[in-house]
Amino acid sequence: MKLFRYLKSAFLNRWNLLAVVGGIGFSVVSGRPEVGLPLLGALELAWLGFVGTHPTFQRYVDISESSAVNARNTEDAALRMKRMFSALPRGAQNRFQGLMQQCQELQNISQQFESTSGDVPHESADLRLSGLDRLMWLFLKLLYTENSLNRFFETTTVEQIQRDLRDVSQRLEREQGRPPSPQRDRIIATLQDNLKTCQERLQNFEQARDSFELVKAEQQRLESRIRSLAELGISRGDPAALSTQVDTVAGSIAQTERTLDDLRFVTGFSNADEAVPEIVPRARVTQ
Repeated sequence: MKLFRYLKSAFLNRWNLLAVVGGIGFSVVSGRPEVGLPLLGALELAWLGFVGTHPTFQRYVDISESSAVNARNTEDAALRMKRMFSALPRGAQNRFQGLMQQCQELQNISQQFESTSGDVPHESADLRLSGLDRLMWLFLKLLYTENSLNRFFETTTVEQIQRDLRDVSQRLEREQGRPPSPQRDRIIATLQDNLKTCQERLQNFEQARDSFELVKAEQQRLESRIRSLAELGISRGDPAALSTQVDTVAGSIAQTERTLDDLRFVTGFSNADEAVPEIVPRARVTQ
């Protein structure tokens, strides 16, 4: 219940708690707690009723809770990024770091231009960096997905899955030929579930095999686009044009994000409601 959240926040406000504790202490010290405590309770109820239902206070509570949730999501995303990066082979790590370093160097050049000209506010630069963060985050996930697929192919082969599928199918056929009995029915139900699992494994393997080349191609395409956007950032042109470029690239990767989401049985992560970590440094140019 939203109203309960607002009333709880109003009650737990530090100034309100201080006033309640002070009022209780004053009532006890005054020697008339039978008068002071009921009066304090009435004042507290009036305070909660007024503040807890006030639209301004309710907006304050909503913004505070939203900020706390966003902070936790950002922290969780940063931890995921560290784990994913540490799981990559050395070559993939160097590739990601090289791209991030170029973004950082070109961003520093862009900030120097902006601080000299004074034409571009820092808010616009941060907006562009947020777009680059999303693209770099997706690039890291593509590298991680490729590594996960390689490990998946090392431990699973289509021949093994097909062999398991044939074995289960043959055993199911033999059980179905036996005279009916409760034991037979339980065995058939188990084998049918196992058969469905084998079919899903085969479907997943085929999907992973078909997506492998797409993942590698998307890596190259996204890497080129990120370098292009970073290089565009050093020009002193219209910042809105650059933001549009970032948005255009971000929109074009929607299909790639869906592909990664379909491969979550290999990677273990999903794109649903995911926070993007801050990847490109926001260091300011000192004058």
